[in-house]
Amino acid sequence: MQDGRLKAALKQARDVAETVTTRVTKVPPRRIRKGISPLWFDYTLTGRDQLEFFTELAGLKPTDRVLDIGCGVGRIARPLTGYLSGGGSYDGFDILPYMIEWDRANISSKFPNFRFHLAEIASTTNEAQAATLDAAEYRFAFGDDTFDFAYAGSLFTHLVPSGTENYLAETARTLTSGGRLVATFNLYNEQTQTRNPGRNLGTAWPYDLGHYRLKEKDAPESNVAYEEGWLREAYKRAGLTILEPLRPDASYSPARSPKRGHAPHLWYSVGIIAIKD
Repeated sequence: MQDGRLKAALKQARDVAETVTTRVTKVPPRRIRKGISPLWFDYTLTGRDQLEFFTELAGLKPTDRVLDIGCGVGRIARPLTGYLSGGGSYDGFDILPYMIEWDRANISSKFPNFRFHLAEIASTTNEAQAATLDAAEYRFAFGDDTFDFAYAGSLFTHLVPSGTENYLAETARTLTSGGRLVATFNLYNEQTQTRNPGRNLGTAWPYDLGHYRLKEKDAPESNVAYEEGWLREAYKRAGLTILEPLRPDASYSPARSPKRGHAPHLWYSVGIIAIKD
């Protein structure tokens, strides 16, 4: 009984300390951030850099209606609060309840045009979750032609092909004509090994399934890489046109790793800008 009371008291003290820290730093607690990325992945700088990518290369406007697919703990929402005007809006969804709760308490409470939604989708990276709906079957909880701009940061790096095809189609459905999607992928092609010498594709994703590769066979969605030709065709089937060139991703860069070779998969990370036909 005493152990139970002690644990409860320690948890309450931790929660209070985290709340105070968050008010000052505007950054989610470490225990929440480490659930979606390593702690060396800078929450503030990567969000800022991604916003610059949106505005300078992908045409984001202050009046746009933005959809954040796999929004996590507001890494993109936070800088957008200072960019989107009263005519703009933001909707983000994620499968992890504690992240959505943090977003609502710390962002929606101050910015009512920023809304966060829980998507009850099963994932092999979150086995404790009670959801049973597969990503291949999930329908976004928004109407057709709702958004001007969509972002999926390291979302498709955790979806197998059936989920990827569905999410691309759903994104296209919810975008207006001419709407843009910025998405992160781990991508490879026939020239990959020549282009990235010393960074072996098989080291990061040892399981080769033809047009995609897996990091872990028993947990397919832990990390996924796609063959470029297949992915281009998937975009076409969804009604999305890729805007060339493919670029190094603005956030997921190997240069951010604290030591060389620490995150070999980031050498294959690209940011793809696409427009709805």
